Amino acid sequence: MANYKFWLTKLEDEIFWLYLNNINKKNTFDLAVANEMDQILEKEIKPNNKIRVLVITTSLDEVFTVGLDIKWLVTLEESKAGEMTRTLQNLFTKIEKLPIPVIAAIKGLNLTAGFELMLCADIIIAADNAKFGQVETKWGMTPAAGATQRLVRLIGPMKAKELIYTSRIINAQEALNIGLINELVPLSELETKVKEIANMMVNNSGRAITLSKQLIQMGIFNNEEGFQKEGESFQELFSSGDPKQKLKEFLERS
Repeated sequence: MANYKFWLTKLEDEIFWLYLNNINKKNTFDLAVANEMDQILEKEIKPNNKIRVLVITTSLDEVFTVGLDIKWLVTLEESKAGEMTRTLQNLFTKIEKLPIPVIAAIKGLNLTAGFELMLCADIIIAADNAKFGQVETKWGMTPAAGATQRLVRLIGPMKAKELIYTSRIINAQEALNIGLINELVPLSELETKVKEIANMMVNNSGRAITLSKQLIQMGIFNNEEGFQKEGESFQELFSSGDPKQKLKEFLERS
């Protein structure tokens, strides 16, 4: 397998492990990280019919991702904000529509873009140190990569509104209670639990799982208009200059 700047990869017993490894920046997410992930999908995962399950996780125990890189965001041209949202939306939709099951294995803090990446998975397993937050409204922005559509489907509109409107960060137990994740395990047991679930899938019919996934998605997807509006809303707010000012003030305080 090729070496990558922001990701580590491993193929083990028909399970492809993809580790976010932007460790110098606490696994922050930006377009470079997204583009490299897309490259891995296109070159290593989609062409390989021996891969039966994709696991997306982190090389760090204390953080999955702190989300979009604030230092990068404050330098982003305001006219490019909509393009950024479309890039992330397209990438995450591509992950969501993979014909194989996708498991998100979450350790530590998981915010904004990482939260939205997680929502593309079929199964979400979290360690007991995981924390989750969709905090864009705190910075004067809307979610940028699908949360306004996917989070509502997963936990219902009332809870989705609460998390998005308040920017509240929740722990793994609350995430389990509201149906955001499938299972909660001790950090030391996370990889073992993920392997157990992935192997159960590998032992079943791959074609049956693929068709089941397609049928389930047919019943719940109608995202295009919502994604378009989400991107337009992010562009409108980002272009106002208010989010950049809030982000700069945060950087000055930290």
